[in-house]
Amino acid sequence: MIVYPIRSNLAKPGDSVPELFSDAIARTHLRLKSRDIVAVSSKIVGITENRIRYLDSISPGSEARSLARKYTLAPAFAQAVLDESDTVVGGVKGALLTVKNGDAVANAGIDRKNAPEGAVVLWPRNADLSAKNIRRSIRRKSGKNVGVVIVDSRVSPLRLGTTGFAIGCAGFEPSEDIRGRVDLFGRRIEITVRAIADGIAAAAQLVMGEAADRIPFAVVRDAPAPFGSGRGGRGIRSARLAWNQCLYMSQIPTHQ
Repeated sequence: MIVYPIRSNLAKPGDSVPELFSDAIARTHLRLKSRDIVAVSSKIVGITENRIRYLDSISPGSEARSLARKYTLAPAFAQAVLDESDTVVGGVKGALLTVKNGDAVANAGIDRKNAPEGAVVLWPRNADLSAKNIRRSIRRKSGKNVGVVIVDSRVSPLRLGTTGFAIGCAGFEPSEDIRGRVDLFGRRIEITVRAIADGIAAAAQLVMGEAADRIPFAVVRDAPAPFGSGRGGRGIRSARLAWNQCLYMSQIPTHQ
């Protein structure tokens, strides 16, 4: 598998992500191939979809002020997180553990990095739909059967640092069920499902960076991804687990 970083111009609300990608890749030597997967930063999608909130326009409520005091957050930021979260589980200094669209993630995916002054950038409203629309446009322009994955980053339990994960995808299946296969010793595999979309997102995030890199795109070539037929793939929703099926979240007694 090869990952190619694609540097781009800065995005602004109302811009077209496929056009930004097309312009960016045209400045490289790279040419798309069918079965390539285009990784797209959730930030550039959020900005182009105008998913931006200015903190001085937010009036924090009592719950937000309480969370802000407990976890050392700006009250307006805490309110923005509450507004975007399915639920707030807890937190540490500077961050809240939330569930957003069925994903366990810090601060409901809200990001202050590379946002306009005094603002935060939110996740796309429907990242699977955004991925589907981006894929359709890239396929129409390039003639190539590509996949698309929208990438953000999050922390893992008891690990320092962030890794990329998929918040939306289109064109390929986000997971591969290998239960029923056998290992080297002939033992039947009982529980393993491979997180294909998350693995691709993690590889892409390593070259996309987290700071002033200006690399909101990557082309992932020769990924072991099962491409769907027809419209291709069921989106990241099919890879999510219910709370009580998750090894980590099911251990939180208040939500059992």
